[in-house]
Amino acid sequence: MLAWRELLDARALALHRPDCTTVMVSPRSPAGTFPPAAARRLHDAALSRLLPALGGQVARATYPAPTGPVTLLVIAAGARRVKLGCLETEERDAVGELTDADVVLPAPLGRGDLGRPPRPCLVCGEPAKRCIVLRRHPRELVVLAARRLYARAFHDPSGLAPPADARHPHPHPHPHPTPPHHRDPHRSFA
Repeated sequence: MLAWRELLDARALALHRPDCTTVMVSPRSPAGTFPPAAARRLHDAALSRLLPALGGQVARATYPAPTGPVTLLVIAAGARRVKLGCLETEERDAVGELTDADVVLPAPLGRGDLGRPPRPCLVCGEPAKRCIVLRRHPRELVVLAARRLYARAFHDPSGLAPPADARHPHPHPHPHPTPPHHRDPHRSFA
């Protein structure tokens, strides 16, 4: 993954133009979260929301990546204005929640640089970077959370059933089940 990121950084540098801002648009979920068609649909939806918010596109290149398509956009505007457009798009809806739109050139510009709080984790809502660094959540839970957001965004859960290992992320989901002979047959669960 590190080699892939270095390759993208080199491509961004080659595509960048003076007096412009380069943005990397990528999925915000682990590799293999979505089938290829779903990853493309998410990416296309993110771009359709992002481009009007950013303005004058000078150059664009899309590359396949392990996590899904990644697009580099060169925008004829200052980095601060572009990052504000990225944030507006990321915070608008589930498509934005599943997409990273990062200013990478002329210099990286993050949410904190604009006085904004860190992005929340898809699983728990705490700062995402902290959860990633500390590996707080099993990969399966992150995938499941991303798939639920996708289903909400497109009202289409087809092909996004959770992987078998995400249905019960703990080895024993019910460590002390009530034995059948101790259950109250007259209790209603409706």
